[in-house]
Amino acid sequence: MVSKDQDKDGNLVMKIEGSLSAHDLGALKDRLLTGLTNYQGIVFDINGVTDCDTLGVQLLLSAKKTADKLNKTFHITGYSQSIQDAVAGVGLKAEDFPCFSKEA
Repeated sequence: MVSKDQDKDGNLVMKIEGSLSAHDLGALKDRLLTGLTNYQGIVFDINGVTDCDTLGVQLLLSAKKTADKLNKTFHITGYSQSIQDAVAGVGLKAEDFPCFSKEA
């Protein structure tokens, strides 16, 4: 489930609950691209993610790269155990994601 809001800086705040895996990524990718086009940037709250796979990690990296190309901000908040496991599973850690903030 994705809920959306706008923060005081004009960023789209997207809160993800549940799965961040291959099955759910198509629509989410479209929402991220739309958000990067229509807002100053995105705050991606993944604290409620209960399942994440390699493609979910790839989406996070790709979204950051796209935001950088568009000169938009992209911040990730939350670092659930499922995110930690998926990131570690591809040989990375939170420090490899400069957009990660462990605060919710």
